[in-house]
Amino acid sequence: MQLWLCLRLRELAVQCLPQRRPQALAVVEKQRIYAVNATASLLGLEPGMDPAAARSLAGDSPLQLLPRDPEAETQALESLCCWAYGITPHLYPFRGDCLMLEIGGSLKLFGGSDAIIRHARQGLAGRGYSADIALGATPLAAWAFSYAASDDDAEKDYSQSERLHKLPLQTLEPLHEQFVALQRSGFKTLGEVLALPAASLNRRCGAQFRELLQHLSGEVIAPPVHFEPPSCFVDSYPLGYPVRNQDELGPALEQLLASLDDYLRQRQLQTRQLIWHFSGINNYREVLDVRTSQARTPRQDWYRLTRLRLERQPFTEEVELVQLRAEQLESAQPTSGDLFRQASQSESTSQLVDLLSNRLGARAVNSLHHRDAHLPEHSTAETAAGTANALHPADTAQRPFWLLPKPEVLRHEAGELLFWGSRLELIYGPERIEDGWWERSTSRDYFVARNTQGQRFWVFHERREQRWFMQGFFA
Repeated sequence: MQLWLCLRLRELAVQCLPQRRPQALAVVEKQRIYAVNATASLLGLEPGMDPAAARSLAGDSPLQLLPRDPEAETQALESLCCWAYGITPHLYPFRGDCLMLEIGGSLKLFGGSDAIIRHARQGLAGRGYSADIALGATPLAAWAFSYAASDDDAEKDYSQSERLHKLPLQTLEPLHEQFVALQRSGFKTLGEVLALPAASLNRRCGAQFRELLQHLSGEVIAPPVHFEPPSCFVDSYPLGYPVRNQDELGPALEQLLASLDDYLRQRQLQTRQLIWHFSGINNYREVLDVRTSQARTPRQDWYRLTRLRLERQPFTEEVELVQLRAEQLESAQPTSGDLFRQASQSESTSQLVDLLSNRLGARAVNSLHHRDAHLPEHSTAETAAGTANALHPADTAQRPFWLLPKPEVLRHEAGELLFWGSRLELIYGPERIEDGWWERSTSRDYFVARNTQGQRFWVFHERREQRWFMQGFFA
């Protein structure tokens, strides 16, 4: 059995705008008031009103009139669809200001419809939206009930069918023009229309209208629509007022990172890069690129790294809108944790690399990786920190951690090797390494040597030149 939840966003045209203020605000379209916020409604402003009349009603109270932005409304609905995907995969936007969610399969997960409604209200409020919420056996019924949403307990005693029959036709006017014509003929409620014979209703209003009534009453049930989230994550947070102090961005950053966390978890994805866009008046823009060495990064770490980058890149003007994008996504890889140890050494190292890279800059932090070369001085390369290393040495048991960038010649006197005035004793070796036969042939015998203080070194004898060289130092 299907159960539909309608979230009707009456103030979407106002709440989706980045220039929200606590003062009275109205959205204008075609020289008429299209929507108002709660403050403007208290002053007597209503949709359909002339802007001049609205200013007259507002009197000395500050009133802001803004043009309608349909693109911002569409983007807001798309963002809310991604959020609602955490409730049910069966959802779709409706009539440009509603979300329709089929929650029949989610009742057990959340613990009932009341729990889902509370979750929806909290989620919308956290994103700066309010909605009229109603349940129905069909999407159209839930939408119609949202206009009569009430906490009146007496209303809850009626069955679905009784509530449908009591619906005034005036509520259903946006669905079809025939509801207006039926009211002119004396019909007042949906029950009076449904009581008409089907053949008579078809002749009078047409088959299309009859089909609409069947979907409204549940006589015909359409299969639920499966929502497909976008291939990349994009979400915005209107601040509602100009911000230049970065400490005031905390709630916006946390909200957007929570949305990203939900998106990645629902689609079993992960990312290594976040791109923040900060917008202000006069087309002011700031872009912040935050990267990590590991894709499995908790949102607390993303928040900390973002704050570090903001410290390096302060705003020169005020911002009013924050947008977060994550486009380079990859499939999440399952990991096995340690029962007693909270973090492995590799995780701690990657966190340190991320902190240094975002505080000092990506070019300031590098790592040494192995290359496929036999000669030790050519077997390492400097790469960006966090880059995956595909090559590993086959045997590092007798290889030092510190290699000189270029081998240094050793003094060889009276059959003894001298380095920094100290005699060297060969304690391990030889290990022969030959390379470069195609251009300049090299043949070396490597030894582990020890001086009189007990320090160990890696030296080699160049067989063709008959000379000794220092290659590196052991810890």
